[in-house]
Amino acid sequence: MSFFNFRKIFKLGTEKKKKQYEHVHRDVNPEEVWEIVGELGDGAFGKVYKAQNKQTGILAAAKVIDTKTEEELEDYMVEIDILASCDHQYIVKLLDAFYYESKLWPFCMYMCVSAELERSLTEPQIRVVCKQTLEALTYLHENKIIHRDLKAGNILFTSDGDVKLADFGVSAKNTKTLQRRDSFIGTPYWMAPEVVMCETSKDRPYDYKADIWSLGVTLIELAQIEPPNHEMNPMRVLLKIAKSEPPTLATPSRWSPEFSDFLRKALDKNVDNRWNTLQLLQHPFVSNVMDNKPLRELIAEAKAEVFEEFDEGKEEEEEEEPESQPDTRRQKKTLKKTRKFMVDGVEVSVTTSKIVTDNDTKSEELRFLRRQELRELRLLQKEEQRAQQQLSNKLQQQKEQLFRRFEQEMAGKKRQYDQEVENLEKQQKQTIERLEQDHTNRLRDEAKRIKAEQDKELSKFQNMLKNQSLYFFFSLAHKPTAREAAMWELEERHLQEKHQLLKQQLKDQYFMQRHQLLKRHDKEMEQMQGYNQRLIEEMKNRQAQERARLPKIQRSEAKTRMAMFKKSLRITGTGTPEQDREKIKQFAAQEDKRQKNERLHQHQKHENQMRDLQLQCDSNIRELQQMQNEKCHLLIEHETQKLKELDEEHSQELKDWREKLRPRKKALEEEFTRKLQEQEVFFKMSGESEFLNPTTQSRVSKFYPIPSVYTRSSSL
Repeated sequence: MSFFNFRKIFKLGTEKKKKQYEHVHRDVNPEEVWEIVGELGDGAFGKVYKAQNKQTGILAAAKVIDTKTEEELEDYMVEIDILASCDHQYIVKLLDAFYYESKLWPFCMYMCVSAELERSLTEPQIRVVCKQTLEALTYLHENKIIHRDLKAGNILFTSDGDVKLADFGVSAKNTKTLQRRDSFIGTPYWMAPEVVMCETSKDRPYDYKADIWSLGVTLIELAQIEPPNHEMNPMRVLLKIAKSEPPTLATPSRWSPEFSDFLRKALDKNVDNRWNTLQLLQHPFVSNVMDNKPLRELIAEAKAEVFEEFDEGKEEEEEEEPESQPDTRRQKKTLKKTRKFMVDGVEVSVTTSKIVTDNDTKSEELRFLRRQELRELRLLQKEEQRAQQQLSNKLQQQKEQLFRRFEQEMAGKKRQYDQEVENLEKQQKQTIERLEQDHTNRLRDEAKRIKAEQDKELSKFQNMLKNQSLYFFFSLAHKPTAREAAMWELEERHLQEKHQLLKQQLKDQYFMQRHQLLKRHDKEMEQMQGYNQRLIEEMKNRQAQERARLPKIQRSEAKTRMAMFKKSLRITGTGTPEQDREKIKQFAAQEDKRQKNERLHQHQKHENQMRDLQLQCDSNIRELQQMQNEKCHLLIEHETQKLKELDEEHSQELKDWREKLRPRKKALEEEFTRKLQEQEVFFKMSGESEFLNPTTQSRVSKFYPIPSVYTRSSSL
């Protein structure tokens, strides 16, 4: 007792055993094996550091991910397992993984540069990236893996000029076949149309060809720095992808016809017509790529030292207002970047020029805000995927419990009725044997009596035996009938319970989808309002700059026009000084009036611009609300249709079961009739037999077994 209380007080042995993973070291400090050299940046789910192995000196990229629960850790195990199982030249390799103090530390190969560069790639460089990425996707698809987040940011380059496909955080791996998926997950700008449709409908799943669409969008991103529709809000671009034509190059004349044709094959909205990786590898755009020299030049350029210098441009005249057309002069700055590097022993110098404007800072801010929105969307997708998986596991457990309980009840009923039938058969046999034995003894004692009394007693005994056997026969035959009725009732109840469970599971699943959809709608509305607010603030800042610039322009113009007017008066010289002063005063009044009209015109123009912008923002909100209402309505229609199909399927199943029940009942009745006839024939033959010797055993004394009706009926 004392030891038990001691264990209970100090909670000995109550800790749950931690799950061990094949490729992750638990409770081992990674900094004992790896040394953190520096910080590389922020990923979608944590910071990324540059690390070096203390023993081998190998460099690695270490991602540090905070995980609060074991369920969150389980989500990241898919990426760890995929990286550990993949062994391909163009896929990043997992070097090590640790789980220490609620943080997951995966260590992958260190890459020198990402495909997200400051400038666009040339077509030879895009060809090499495309071919190597296609070979990596072919390997993944053959191993039943869908990447689901292919973009330039997830394509890394080695110093040797090879591509490494990375970031398998939202990838899907199937154990047996490359089955279709129905999860709405990925990055909006690169999503395939069939993946976008899974947001509201799970009836149209997608397969590995979703990666082919993302590859086509990635090639456009490499050619134009940004993906198609990058200026749009991430939530609005989903509607654009689903309803618009496939994206194309902005200026096709700059690129080869093979490039445009390759994009048409990869960006086909009809999944059946979209080419797979093996077909695309035979396309002329990539089939002629022999080496990776263009990528080696790109890597050398990215790693080269940069020399920057600013050039002050000449003064240029610009028109600020189309109506007044005042002349102003502005200084333009051009940033020149020069890189010198060696490629195959040859020194190469590359100089790029860029005009520096005030909009560069705003573009960087918008790009940063867009990345923040994409990160929030990816976290939301992870949360939705985890909730969907938990619901699926719960529904599967309920279904297994229902079938297990049905099997247990059915087995119990069978055992119960089999035992009752066996007991009745034993009781019948014992009763007949006892009656026969009593009768034989009585015949032996009364053999000396008169033959007439013996015949009379024999006749009486046979009638009694017949009635008794028929009684037991009817009792025995009634048992299979009652058993079958109970079995039929149990089967019908099981069908009803299974139908109710499937309906409840379907309702729970669609309730989860509606909840996730509303949550996503709130996030979309919040981002859209932020986007509209930024547009209004930019308009206000631009108008404030114009209002501040107008007085300076007017003073300069007034000074110039007054000087020209005075000069014209001096040239003409027809009036007196008093007349000239009067003319100058009138001219100054006209100038004041003209400047006042300009300010009034500018004010009206600003009001019109602000009103138009407000109408545009309201239109954006209405369009988003309409799109959200369409999604909700579509989801409700799908749920109603599914429930209707489930009811029809249950009605048909119940009808089929009742149709199969009729021959079973008929067979049971025929079996009962046949056994009754056999009993009557048996007793008729027994009545005609004669007892030649009282000591010999009569035919009645032989027990006539009744076959189990259940055995025959169950086989039906």
